[in-house]
Amino acid sequence: MAVQTQTIPQVEQQGGVHRFTIEEYHKVLETGIFEGQRTELLDGEITIMSPIGNPHRGIVGRVMRRLNAAFGELYSYVVQGAIQVSEHNEPEPDIVVAKFRDDDYVGVDIEPKDIHLIIEVAKSSLSTDRKKKRLIYANFNVPEYWIANLKDLQIEVFKQPKDGDYEVKTIHKMGDSVTCEEIDFTISVEDLFKYLKKK
Repeated sequence: MAVQTQTIPQVEQQGGVHRFTIEEYHKVLETGIFEGQRTELLDGEITIMSPIGNPHRGIVGRVMRRLNAAFGELYSYVVQGAIQVSEHNEPEPDIVVAKFRDDDYVGVDIEPKDIHLIIEVAKSSLSTDRKKKRLIYANFNVPEYWIANLKDLQIEVFKQPKDGDYEVKTIHKMGDSVTCEEIDFTISVEDLFKYLKKK
C-alpha cells in the first residue's frame, strides 16, 4: 500500500518575510505540522494560540449563556471558530455574534455586513488582541469589538470603525455595565468576572 505524504507548499519569496495567504495557510495546516495546536493567520503570519483553559473557557461560557438567555435564536453565533477577514487574515475570535442564518453559516463565509459583535477573552494574548486584532477587525468594519480582560478584570470596548481603527475606545471596570448598541445587549462587568475577583 502506498504511503501518502504531504509537504509544505512552495511560496515565492524575494527576501524579507513572507506573508501567507489564506490559501497557503490552509495548505500548511493540511501537512499536519501544527497538529494538536491552535493557530490563526494574522497579517499573513501564522500565530500559535495558547490552549483554552480555565478561566478563559468559563468566561466564554458565561457570555454565551447571557447571549442565549437574552436572544435565543435571534442571532447566529460562532464560538472559537475561524473567520476569513481578508486574503492574509483568518483570526479565530472567541465569540462572533452575527445576523441569523438558519444554516448557521455552514459552508458560507461570514462577511463584514453579517457581524454585529466580536468578543475576545484575553490574558496572555492581551497585546495581540489590543493592537493587531483591533486593527484587523476595524479594517474588516466589525462595528463593535470587546476584549474581556482576565488580567485586569475589565471589558475593553472598541466602536465605530473608521480608516482602519476604532474612533471610540472605552474601558469598563467592576461596578460598570457594558452595552452593545448593535444588538442592545448589556452585561455587567461584576457579573462576568465575579468568580475571578482579586483577593
